[in-house]
Amino acid sequence: MSGPRPRDRTAHGHGEAFATSDGRTLWLRPIRPGDADALRRGFARLTPEQVRQRVFHRMNALLPQVADQLCTVAPDKGAAFVALDADREIRGEGRLYLDRTGAAAEFALVVDPAFVGQGVGRALMQRLVDEGRRRGLRELWGSVLAQNALMLDFATRFGAQREAVAGEPDVVRVRFDLRGPD
Repeated sequence: MSGPRPRDRTAHGHGEAFATSDGRTLWLRPIRPGDADALRRGFARLTPEQVRQRVFHRMNALLPQVADQLCTVAPDKGAAFVALDADREIRGEGRLYLDRTGAAAEFALVVDPAFVGQGVGRALMQRLVDEGRRRGLRELWGSVLAQNALMLDFATRFGAQREAVAGEPDVVRVRFDLRGPD
């Protein structure tokens, strides 16, 4: 798996810098408790369809207490990473949630509509894969709505296998095997 890789560390606490396809600089780093307001603003920029594809139902806003919870990730439960612009606005978010066995994790990914197709999702997905391997996970998996062609194509190009979900014809499971070479 390849794609945009962080190119340097900044001294500003932003994270690791990487360039988008159109030349903008973003910073990739773990989410922090202080990111709750930026997470809410980022959620507000998503299209209604992006929200539905991410949470599988309609949601008009991200409540403050939910944003606070999403920004405080217990390391034994998972990890979350954000891509930030120079104004520290969240332009993408990727997270993984460990399963009960600790051998696999569910992942989730969302990118600001203004940054779709610019390599943000790829940088976040690579960070999730790297984190999964660092933790010794055997796989990352995600449930994707069958009509979410953009995510299904992205996952396939990134190396995921697709499989049907029994009893859920509108959902496709994508799996990344973390045991092999990237």
